Amino acid sequence: MATTTTPYRETRPQKDTSQPLFSWSRLELVGVYAFILIIVLFDLLPFAWLITSSFGVKPENTSGLFFYIPTEWTLENFNKAFDPTKGNVIKAMSNSLITVGGAVLFAVLVCTLAAYTLSRMNFRGRSVLMYGVLLLQVIPATATILPLYLVMRDLKLLNTLQGVAIGLATFQIPFILWMLKGFFDSVPLELEESAWLDGASRLQALFYIVLPMALPGLGAATVLAFNGAWGHFFLPLIMLSDPEKMLLPQALFRSLLNYTVIDYGMMNAISMIYALPSLMFFFFARKYLIRGAMAGALQGQ
Repeated sequence: MATTTTPYRETRPQKDTSQPLFSWSRLELVGVYAFILIIVLFDLLPFAWLITSSFGVKPENTSGLFFYIPTEWTLENFNKAFDPTKGNVIKAMSNSLITVGGAVLFAVLVCTLAAYTLSRMNFRGRSVLMYGVLLLQVIPATATILPLYLVMRDLKLLNTLQGVAIGLATFQIPFILWMLKGFFDSVPLELEESAWLDGASRLQALFYIVLPMALPGLGAATVLAFNGAWGHFFLPLIMLSDPEKMLLPQALFRSLLNYTVIDYGMMNAISMIYALPSLMFFFFARKYLIRGAMAGALQGQ
């Protein structure tokens, strides 16, 4: 009976991968965790003061400027925020939603058409135009306030919500345009060509082929445009003079000016109301923002 012999193979000792390549000493771990704890406290304490000052009753002989443990919880600060003679938040909130919503809708619509044109068409001056738009993104917004103010004055749009909406949209357009162009570039042109062969126009191919595939990028652009326009303070402050047309940032600013003694409780209640729409918008659109960020990261690999 023949026997088979296996060739000799040199066995090398396997490396123990269960042990970490770098071990921390106990003193180093304590230092790292202490540093992380300090950073977390530094970030969370302002929010803790915001919540306690909004809902809490300040103890006697205690400055409302500092963090304190409230004696009881109340909604009185929010009642003052909604009072038309004090905070007037309802009017300011409606003005903000109308203005920012119009600005985002206008910016997304313009950037969708412009980004598709820059992504799919070659024309003279295309590169110069793209880098010119990128240059606008680099220029600080406050540096262009005066020219924008003069343009709005000539167009009779000063002290109007329409003028503020157009102004806010202009500040969001450069970033959204570049962002949407990158997503449109990732959509294969062959899909549009197939739609053209079936008789679809360019606009039909855009709305039925390109936009559904670039929906994460469009959603992410909408979220970022809303947050950027919602947090803009200087432009509405310059363009609006009627108190009935003030946005929420100006209502918060007025709460610092209307009283000899600053009511920090009411001011922080307005701040919480001001932050609520942005948080809600991010909560409902977060999947588009996450998918857009992941798609952009994969595209850049």
